[in-house]
Amino acid sequence: MLRLISRFIVWLSLVTLVVTLPIGLVTARSLQPQSGELLANPGFEEPFVQGVAHSWQAWYLTPDGVTYPTVCGNNAPETCKPYGVPGYQPAQPQDSRVPPRSVSGNAQKWGASYYVYIAGVYQQVSGITPGTRLQFSAFTQAFNCSDNGGCFGPFGRMGYSYEPGENSLRLGIDPTGGTNPYSSNVVWSSYANPLDAYVQQAVETVAQSDKVTVFVWSAPQYPEKHLEAFVDSASLVVTGQGPVPTAASTTVAPPTPPAGTPAPTLTLSPNATTYTVAAGDTLSLIAQRHALTLNQLLALNPQITDPALIEVGQVINVSGQASTPAATPASTTTPQPSLTLAPSATSAPSATPTPAATPVMTSTSPTSTPMAIAASSGLCVQAFDDLNNNLVREADEPLIAGVFFDVKSVDGKTAANYTTSGTQEPYCFSTLPDGRYAVNTQLPADRLATTDSAWQMSLLAGTNVSIMLGTRLDAPPTPEPTAEPTPLATVEEAGPSRGNNSASLALLGGGALILLAGVAMFLGLRSRGKVV
Repeated sequence: MLRLISRFIVWLSLVTLVVTLPIGLVTARSLQPQSGELLANPGFEEPFVQGVAHSWQAWYLTPDGVTYPTVCGNNAPETCKPYGVPGYQPAQPQDSRVPPRSVSGNAQKWGASYYVYIAGVYQQVSGITPGTRLQFSAFTQAFNCSDNGGCFGPFGRMGYSYEPGENSLRLGIDPTGGTNPYSSNVVWSSYANPLDAYVQQAVETVAQSDKVTVFVWSAPQYPEKHLEAFVDSASLVVTGQGPVPTAASTTVAPPTPPAGTPAPTLTLSPNATTYTVAAGDTLSLIAQRHALTLNQLLALNPQITDPALIEVGQVINVSGQASTPAATPASTTTPQPSLTLAPSATSAPSATPTPAATPVMTSTSPTSTPMAIAASSGLCVQAFDDLNNNLVREADEPLIAGVFFDVKSVDGKTAANYTTSGTQEPYCFSTLPDGRYAVNTQLPADRLATTDSAWQMSLLAGTNVSIMLGTRLDAPPTPEPTAEPTPLATVEEAGPSRGNNSASLALLGGGALILLAGVAMFLGLRSRGKVV
């Protein structure tokens, strides 16, 4: 009897081990929430102000037209590639057919079309104890496409990169708390090129001050039709202690780039209120880079009487109220070239013009170009059924009702909104004061956008900006045929197709049956009086 009991106990232990082992493995692979999070809004959730998630700030390289050219003419060397400023916006909502652009909730997105950029986001964190070892991690993703036929058409898969180049995404920490991504103080992770799926990157260093700054960096290799970067689920946590600095300093080193990165020759000022004309610039090109029409730019600079005559080094206004002719050049000079970054996305507007919270929006997919269409100041919107999916409204494409346009001012407050009727558009907001605005949209549940669905712009007296939102019906999923009842699959058959949790449940059920059978066998032997 004792021998039988001993064997049963050994057998029961083996069964328990088999049943619980997969559950333990699943638990080990599950993402565990991190404690002691030091970042504000690590998930890049709403609200977004001027396209940037709250608590984060945008930074980017402002091209100088020489080292970082904005155009490459016919006589330019083959190595020439145009630089520009990317547009920032939320990653959601997105087309349900493309790969997930967020880990959960929303995510931060920035991108451009047909020019490269060096850009990203950053956050400065205070209250750090010098000598604390910190780890900064985040999930990054890139979408890089040279032709719509490859990434959205018949040549490739929907929303997947097509003929991509290197996107050079990385993370950094400045342990001194500086806000210069080109500082030699910044400790960087290795580069990654995570096309169409999120990967987690991480970097560690020891705090040298009571502040640290975390950076996300991206620098696409080739100017393609779609150059988009995404970041989500960031984290800054304490991992231990390092050597306490003998003299903590927050001095930012000169703008020397990390190894292998060309040094900027102008500022990193995102969307400064003025711009210094560089070689190769034209007013039309400057207006385009700052999301203005030529007429809007001229309205901001009444001192320019001939649009064809501008000089290298000339300072012009690109944001805020229209300037007045200056008596001396000193009144229009900008600060000396320096590395400055966007102010907090949640900063309140001041009485005097200040740098905008984020850089101007540059469309990352084809959309209607803002253009002056009337003599009165305003913003006109409409939504249409893009029947041929060419992003342009044709004569036979009707207007769409039920599209909600939400217009927000630079401080993130709603300035106006409108829901389309499908018959009264274009509808114009004619009472908006001059300034910077962001426009977001909400579509009916049965529709998807074919053009951009979020914009940023400057509204100036005497001009209108026209927005045309293309939409299409969201095709219902093909009904699946009703399957005939089939016999219950065995544990071996069901396990691989159901994933780790399903396999664990299957084994658990099987183990329970074996356990019951063993108990029944034991009770049966005992009732028969068999003793081994």
